[in-house]
Amino acid sequence: MDTIEFLGHPDGVVEYGLPLRRDMARAIRRHRPDVVITGNFREYWPGGYFNQADHIAVGRAVVDAVRDAGNRWVFRELLDEGLEPWNGVRMVLVDGSPEARHGVDISDHFETGIRSLRAHAKYLAGLGDGPMSDPTEFLTDFAREAGGQLGCRYAVGFEQLTM
Repeated sequence: MDTIEFLGHPDGVVEYGLPLRRDMARAIRRHRPDVVITGNFREYWPGGYFNQADHIAVGRAVVDAVRDAGNRWVFRELLDEGLEPWNGVRMVLVDGSPEARHGVDISDHFETGIRSLRAHAKYLAGLGDGPMSDPTEFLTDFAREAGGQLGCRYAVGFEQLTM
């Protein structure tokens, strides 16, 4: 897929609830994916670091929206928009989960990821001088650890939820 869709929920203050689930279910019905990727909805990151409330909310809402998208009795207004239920999502892949048991070798594309995050200079500046202020160090540590488990230089680990 080559489409990116922003749902308009403000970063840092996203709340779990029906409006978020509805927007996500709408996008799932419109795009009809067979795999959906989301961020970690667990309370902790690998290594025991606390997750952020909006990351938890988005990840949890994605899982629920995948189910909602296939249920014609939830968000009936989507039918009025011409969006029929979609039960074709086979799995949800959860990035950054402490329950990750699957991985993808990203060694050939790792530098592109670093450049992409660096392009968010305003966001990074807002993080201050903490451990996430340097995308190279932050991403390298996670990708190298996952890569070591997968037997490659850099990888991304995923928890796989079969739907």
